[in-house]
Amino acid sequence: MVYKEFIELTKARLSHLYPNEEGRAIAVRLLEHFCGINSYMPLVEPFGAIAPEYLLRLESALQQLAAARPLQYVIGYQEFCGLKIVVREGVLIPRPETEELVLAASQYLIDSAKQYATVNILDAACGSGCIAAALSAKFPNASLFACDISSDALEVTSENLKPSSQHQIFKYDLLKTPQEQAPDLLTEKFVSMQGQFDLIVSNPPYVTESEQKMMRPNVTEYEPHLALFVPDYNPLLFYKALASLAESHLKPSGAIFMEINEQFGRQTAELFNDDYFAEIETIKDLFGKDRIVKAIKKC
Repeated sequence: MVYKEFIELTKARLSHLYPNEEGRAIAVRLLEHFCGINSYMPLVEPFGAIAPEYLLRLESALQQLAAARPLQYVIGYQEFCGLKIVVREGVLIPRPETEELVLAASQYLIDSAKQYATVNILDAACGSGCIAAALSAKFPNASLFACDISSDALEVTSENLKPSSQHQIFKYDLLKTPQEQAPDLLTEKFVSMQGQFDLIVSNPPYVTESEQKMMRPNVTEYEPHLALFVPDYNPLLFYKALASLAESHLKPSGAIFMEINEQFGRQTAELFNDDYFAEIETIKDLFGKDRIVKAIKKC
């Protein structure tokens, strides 16, 4: 089989899930991953032969993809902010919108002249740890703290952000009080660090249950609902918890950046009390939709 044939085969096998152009892009990603070729090879050498030893793995990948398993779970990673982030079932696949969140938070540190400082950064509801890993790569002097309620997420985070004396990964339920957290030394240390964080970044669950019916099966059937959905009757429950956490754990002039549901930009921003926060701002994404809320703790 040659590259061109495999691309056409992939488009046909996945046509019930993906349009042609997306099917083609998936085929190229598979060839890159399993055959070790560069992405331009199928274009410049469409009749290049695929070595027989790769065909079984490519066929297995196509079977999984045809059953709506996400490409990122099939190949085991997702590109994010220039990094290869390990992903598998049990963790949310990083999205481009979250790259925008990282860029906005990074710009805050640069504008605050903290890019070379020893700062404390919290990735709350860390999932795969993609935010913490990206910020660690950008700011090597920073101490990263990453927390999640999911043991699966914490395990994957530990592969993307290696735990060390500088970085700490721990279980924490944003919807519980400090007194209600499961006993753990790292959790207890975090609880005690009130007023010690320069930056909190979070991409918490924010998709309402009623929005689920508009999503693709590769998301709803495979990605963890715990990391995606919130009840229609209380869509901002995680942001209420984050506002409280920011009040208690940010330093004066510290900032919180959160990815949000585009429907609730104003309502999310209003959770941040003017008594505690200044520069409360809703930031739009590349498509002009409300996507990030930023707030800076008053001095």
